[in-house]
Amino acid sequence: MKKFLTIASICMALSACSSSGSFKIPEIAPDVPRIQFENMFLRGVFNWWEADPSYKFKRSNSGWTVDVELIADGQPYDFRLSDAKWTPSQSCGGKYKGQPVMLGSTVYLVCEQGSENLQFTPSSTGTYRFTATSASTGEVALVVSKV
Repeated sequence: MKKFLTIASICMALSACSSSGSFKIPEIAPDVPRIQFENMFLRGVFNWWEADPSYKFKRSNSGWTVDVELIADGQPYDFRLSDAKWTPSQSCGGKYKGQPVMLGSTVYLVCEQGSENLQFTPSSTGTYRFTATSASTGEVALVVSKV
């Protein structure tokens, strides 16, 4: 009987070691830097893609804005939002190349190295306001309106 109890104890111990319990390792969200609107510029063909101080976003009641004079010649203006150094996490653009921006509609930009140029085609010559706000982690909401 003693042998039986010893063998039974060993079998139970071995079966406990081989059980497949499920233990989930929690996923950690990627560390996405905050968009620093105070350092952002509207950069595009209209300013030779430079970080020109007159194209720097300024805080307003509706978000971060910059006003730009555009000529309506039927051609789209390629542009992006970025800091002065083109930092990948601070360079915001389209999810695909040539993503259109329509007057008065919200478009969501991704802020990462793989973002693409956006395109806006003004319907008439005048001043246009580009308004950016934080949308979600790593994304920016952009609206273009006529002033």
